Amino acid sequence: MLKKIKKHFLRDTTNRLNDLETAIHVLVDSPTYQPGERVGFNGLAGRKKVFDALLGKYRFSCFIETGTHVGNTTGYLSEKSKLPVYSSEINPILYSLARMRLKDLSDIYLYNLDSTKFIEEMIDDPKIVDSECFFYLDAHWKKNSPLLEEIGQIASRWEKFIIMIDDFQVPDDEGYGYDRYGAFQKLNISLIRPAIKRYNLRAFFPNIPSAEESVQPKPRGFVILARNDEYADSLETIPLLRRHKVE
Repeated sequence: MLKKIKKHFLRDTTNRLNDLETAIHVLVDSPTYQPGERVGFNGLAGRKKVFDALLGKYRFSCFIETGTHVGNTTGYLSEKSKLPVYSSEINPILYSLARMRLKDLSDIYLYNLDSTKFIEEMIDDPKIVDSECFFYLDAHWKKNSPLLEEIGQIASRWEKFIIMIDDFQVPDDEGYGYDRYGAFQKLNISLIRPAIKRYNLRAFFPNIPSAEESVQPKPRGFVILARNDEYADSLETIPLLRRHKVE
């Protein structure tokens, strides 16, 4: 029991130190959001091309992001689309940093909430639920991933949606980095398979070799989910994506 308490204390202390380091770095080097090639979607040029293709295929009304961090992808979504962006960050330090950095951009709405509570807030707004939304899920730094619950919230309430999950393991390309939870749980297709089957979703991975991405080494992987009907058919026409058959 004592060993477990020490382990949690060490992890929490490390997280706080990392947050302070991030805060100092941002305050010194980037106190306001500035667009650039290395800003948004982890600075990945291939990922940005995929996003451009999605903007050309779908008629999104807004963007919903979990895991604001310091606001780089939030700002990029706003700058690129000129549409409303709703984003949540549970960490109060990072939330305050993002508010400071994004204050000059319009139509960005930030929430200091847990990701699942934040999505519930979105569900309470009929105008948002009835619209076509792009979800960027990046709030998975805790001990346990909220992805299954987040996907369930989205797929059970929205009719038209695209979900992009960051830091995801890409099958057959270990050059892409991804997150882990503890010693055994990976952020991969096995983790979200129950939600994919329950809500009849279609999954797509980047068809861009990791070695060709703009950020090296270990560019971060991602997966895209959409309802497995005609809405997902447009994803089949994007050469930068490849469909993954979920067994």
